[in-house]
Amino acid sequence: MDLLSLEECLLIAQRTLPESDESNLKILKSELHQGSNDLMGYMGEYYKFRLIVEDTLKQEQYNLEYFIKSLPRKNEPQREECERKGVFLKESALYTKVLPKVQKYATKKLFPKCFYSRNDILVLEDLTQHYRHLKPSEIYTIDHYKLVLEHLAELHASSIAWEEKEHLNIQESFKDVLNELLLSADNSWFMTGLKAIVFLAARHPKYQNAEAQSFIKNKLYHLLSKAEEFVAPSKTIRNVLCHRDTWDRNIFFQFEKDTSVLPKACCIVDFQLTKYCSPALDVLFLLYIVAPAKVREEIYEECLEHYHKSLESHLIRLGLPADIITRENFLEECRRMRFAALIIWALTEPQTKMSVSVSNSLRAAEPEKFDYYLNCDRSELLLRVMEIKPGYEETIMLPIQELVDYLRENENLYA
Repeated sequence: MDLLSLEECLLIAQRTLPESDESNLKILKSELHQGSNDLMGYMGEYYKFRLIVEDTLKQEQYNLEYFIKSLPRKNEPQREECERKGVFLKESALYTKVLPKVQKYATKKLFPKCFYSRNDILVLEDLTQHYRHLKPSEIYTIDHYKLVLEHLAELHASSIAWEEKEHLNIQESFKDVLNELLLSADNSWFMTGLKAIVFLAARHPKYQNAEAQSFIKNKLYHLLSKAEEFVAPSKTIRNVLCHRDTWDRNIFFQFEKDTSVLPKACCIVDFQLTKYCSPALDVLFLLYIVAPAKVREEIYEECLEHYHKSLESHLIRLGLPADIITRENFLEECRRMRFAALIIWALTEPQTKMSVSVSNSLRAAEPEKFDYYLNCDRSELLLRVMEIKPGYEETIMLPIQELVDYLRENENLYA
């Protein structure tokens, strides 16, 4: 294989089998397989990796399995985009310098173990050996949402403990790592997405009147461009290390062997968007991106209460004051952050609901045009998908309507 050298494979095996002396390990076989199309991401290529290793002293063989994320090797425009945005540099630094420090204060696995990293590759624990995504036939219940919120609460509390017990500020110590890659004026994907929101809003059947069209044409883009202010470290609540990308493909659940309906644990992956910011962003991202709008309305208050109680319990466990983030402070922060949540929903819904097969097909067949769609003008792409995917337009218009209605009602807050 050309992705990893023999020396790198030996290092990975040694880190996986620390009880074996490196000099006694011998690589018998290595296998690299392209990940399934369902796993393909916008910021990389995914592989399954297998090592068969022998400990010559113990005369034992080991079958070791990993999950690999790499910079795109087959699609040059996609690779250039990843390199331009520095997503692998950021995630590699997080896995090696930040996340292990947070994990020390947690009682559960917060993220997959990283066995090796370069600026273009991550060799991670293969979570699918013990965890899985929900199947298409399975739906999120309130218990699923609560389990993920408990996971986020422990991540957040553990990051606070790291700061308090080791006397540091995460943002100051890792400001070169924790840069904003999503809602940033420097991110062409984001700026193109804002234009796409305006394009869709102008098409929305509800806004085909002079007053609404005037608002969309003259005010909407300016208001949307303020989103970056809301993902900076907060001045109104204690900041924490936030995952910032808990959509359903980044959430893995662990079930009992008897295949019980409800999971017993979860784990999250993909830390490319991780930031030091308001904990409300993680909570709202889950509820706005994963939960359908009607479900969100039904479970919203219960989920916020559950998250905060879980956060309090972990702070107490860690010997920290439970009121570092009060209930009132957190709920007010969620109200303030609704604007950011709505924008993220409106930005991501057109891509997450496009279907992996459609986006992968377009990217493979027309890589330069697909890069243009993502980073210059998305209107033609949206129209093309509307034609080939029934119900797509209605689906992606839901966040547009909620966002535009919210801004028209609260324009004075952001003008």
